[in-house]
Amino acid sequence: MDSYFANIYKTLNILCVEDNKDILEIYKNLFSILFKKVYFATDGLEGIESFKNNDIDIILTDHKMPNCNGLEMSKVIREMDSSVPIIMVTALESVEMLREAIDLHITSFLKKPFTSESLFSTFNFAVKSVIAERSIIEEQKEKLLYSNYQEKLTFDKEQIITKNDTKEDQRLFAFRCNVFYRPKDILSGDSYIIKKISSDDYLLFLVDGMGKGISASVTAMLCSAFVNYFIENSLKKKETFCLEKLLQALLAFIQPNLLEDEVISTSFLHYDNKEKKVHYALFSMPPPLYMLQEDPNVYKIKSNNTPLAPYTKAFKIDTLEISKLSKMLIYSDGLTENRLRESQNLYNSVIKDDFKNAQSFQDFQNLSTIKVSQQEDDITYVMLYKEQR
Repeated sequence: MDSYFANIYKTLNILCVEDNKDILEIYKNLFSILFKKVYFATDGLEGIESFKNNDIDIILTDHKMPNCNGLEMSKVIREMDSSVPIIMVTALESVEMLREAIDLHITSFLKKPFTSESLFSTFNFAVKSVIAERSIIEEQKEKLLYSNYQEKLTFDKEQIITKNDTKEDQRLFAFRCNVFYRPKDILSGDSYIIKKISSDDYLLFLVDGMGKGISASVTAMLCSAFVNYFIENSLKKKETFCLEKLLQALLAFIQPNLLEDEVISTSFLHYDNKEKKVHYALFSMPPPLYMLQEDPNVYKIKSNNTPLAPYTKAFKIDTLEISKLSKMLIYSDGLTENRLRESQNLYNSVIKDDFKNAQSFQDFQNLSTIKVSQQEDDITYVMLYKEQR
């Protein structure tokens, strides 16, 4: 026997199904030397049980057996494993039997009586299919490992690009500031920046790249990286921050990098503590919610711009007085588009109530987690609130 195949045989387990005890004894003496492990069965029912309970690489089976013949056994095994090689020993006396065997993807036939030469020729053919199957599996494993590694690097890069200047003390002026950031997959279409511009100014930037996968993730990261770069560069030059200039610069940078039909939803909120105002430009984002001191109502800040797109030419910036602000919630649509546990309604139908009833970030997080059945998209939200005394 070829030494190559001899070495391969030593890595394989074979199941021999044969009702003739003399032939089964021959198999035992011959195959125990050749294969890693040999399993035996005297009919199809035993063969099925042995296949269920053991790691079988090749099956050699007689066709005519009591209780359950070779074809009947193969039919059951094919429901469990569509690729394991099955070699059938048969007189090939029936065209109908041959058709059924072909339908079951029987790998090879050994016509009785067979020689050692025909036996090993048939085995070698079956072993090649096992080797091919193993190679495909190993290749898929390697691709999966590499893909997972690349996704991890991408996620690590996302974490580096995401900047939050409130992390140390969790405050944005007089407000507690907490962020919930949970991508549905490693590659996230959401990203955010909370950047301190001066002692009196913060910028909160939230972006949601439309679509899924790598394209949305790359777009979100590009936007966040540019916003951070623009602010850092302005600080180095000691320039006064201007939201309009940032938007103009981002448009000039991102538009050449967008696909023809790609759009971006994003929120820019410039908190000016000195003037007690927030200047905002919302590009087709869910409306931030806010409440005022001694006022039971929940208010919305509606988007004042269409999504950023390759054809966007102009934008609008509006201002909100925040001297009496008690809390605010800024979020991507991944939060509101999750379905509720108790109904087919979306979380959007109850978010105002949860926001109103939550006295803290943890309160809101608990309320939303209880009501949402499962995460269906990337979720990012930022909550500002004044602590109860």
